Amino acid sequence: MPRTIKTAIQIAKSNSITLKIKVRLKQQYGFIFSMLLLLILSGCNTLPKQYPIKPVYAHDIDTSQTHLAQVITPLKHMHPELTGYHVLYEPLDALAARIHLIDQAEKTLDLQYYIWDNDRIGSLALYKMIQAADRGVKIRLLIDDNNAKSMEAIYLALDQHANIEVKLFNPYRFRQLRPIEMIIDLKRINRRMHNKTFTADNQIALIGGRNMSNHYYNVSDNYQFSDVDVMLVGQAVEDINHSFDEYWNDNYAFPVQQIVNAKQYYLRYEGLKQQLTDHYELATVQNYLDFSNRSNDFEQWLEHNSSWEWVKAEVVKDSPEKIKDKAKKEQHINFQMVNSLDTPEKHVDLISAYFVPQQDGEEKITELAEKGVKFRILTNSFKANDVALVHAFYAKYRVDLLKKGVELYEFLPALPDEYLNLDTKELSKTAKISLKGLSRSSLHAKLMAVDDKQVFIGSFNFDPRSANLNSEIGVILNSPELATAVNVTMDANLEKYAYKLVLDANNKINWQRQTPTGMKTYTKEPKMKWWQSIGIKVISWLPIEGYM
Repeated sequence: MPRTIKTAIQIAKSNSITLKIKVRLKQQYGFIFSMLLLLILSGCNTLPKQYPIKPVYAHDIDTSQTHLAQVITPLKHMHPELTGYHVLYEPLDALAARIHLIDQAEKTLDLQYYIWDNDRIGSLALYKMIQAADRGVKIRLLIDDNNAKSMEAIYLALDQHANIEVKLFNPYRFRQLRPIEMIIDLKRINRRMHNKTFTADNQIALIGGRNMSNHYYNVSDNYQFSDVDVMLVGQAVEDINHSFDEYWNDNYAFPVQQIVNAKQYYLRYEGLKQQLTDHYELATVQNYLDFSNRSNDFEQWLEHNSSWEWVKAEVVKDSPEKIKDKAKKEQHINFQMVNSLDTPEKHVDLISAYFVPQQDGEEKITELAEKGVKFRILTNSFKANDVALVHAFYAKYRVDLLKKGVELYEFLPALPDEYLNLDTKELSKTAKISLKGLSRSSLHAKLMAVDDKQVFIGSFNFDPRSANLNSEIGVILNSPELATAVNVTMDANLEKYAYKLVLDANNKINWQRQTPTGMKTYTKEPKMKWWQSIGIKVISWLPIEGYM
């Protein structure tokens, strides 16, 4: 080969190598630049610009002459400064209360939710809301934007009605690029409005753990959330109205038409109304409604003075400033709860879907237990928990709590057939719902009873997320009758629906389960595979407990 050609080839190879090096350097620099850009942007606030909006308040509309007011006002006069309450344990009762309150409303409906799904329950409630709006009821619907993506077209169509206004709280700005926004504005996006409130004509309010979705009302074919709500009248309703107004008028609450591009959707109000009407007329929907109404004649129940228990009560609630990490300590629900709940002397029954006490909480619980307070906690088992990450951080506290005498129970992931009542079995036939779905369960309730004195019910889980990140609401009822009922009911039924955790001679956890043939003991965590056990352990070492 001639020397000139050989030299040319060597030069070409050299240039090729140099080019590859430059390309790699550019790629590396590009990657480094991208990462630096993300780090810089992660301190940015991507919240859209808020246009000036005239504040709207619950009492802008006079509801004093409505039917609900005529029923409730005399009772309020008989029980000044007190709150009447009625606990809704059963899913059918909880749905019936909502549907009937929408039907009874004459002036206003204020609804605030973390999740509202486009499923049987969500669509049924929307149909009833449109009926109410058509007869002149003014409806304010406030939804956290974290789960609103699949409902955007529906919210836009609803908002076209003259009597319906929809707002999204703490919205994503980049509608199609949510994962990127989570990276560049994680501090804001990670904080969510978890409140659930439902108020009709400023007279009757519902608060608790239930969202508007099949899973909360025995309609899901997959699994059910075991939950609890409380219906309130009297003094507490005023506080709930005030809380709703705070969130509705906050600069993190955006009209849906400002956030969602209407040009992306073809659905209009008339089309939505027709779809909801068609859904409502389905035989399965009518069967479900008939079944829920069979043992719950709401109108007759409402007219009876004995329907309510009247007690001193306090609504505890986060300020919307908490979402911005600007709330004062007295504006935090956990601060209010600590100051309003009596110091336990005998026993505490705590029910929480997600339970992560952290070191401070563990110390307070064990301190009470060492003083002789019977502390009993019910939370989800691994298989029943819908958020495995939370279970990892709860699990690390179990042994120490058990050593100090705290009683731990973990909710079964599936209820045995012998524990399903006749109504549940009939429901599966009349509404064509899978019995398997009705038996598969996850605990979602948030309730605490202190001695035979007080009961808390609300949206607040006893974990760092509820305490520090999300906004929540609940009510403390000074009701010896209810507190005693919670304690007695748990005594009678807890081992039917949950594993009882005990320590063996080597301080290893055993899970005991009551069966029709006697007590069964598991030495390994039920329904957990070996690789899941390893994963849970590794996850518990990560420095992310404060986000659980």
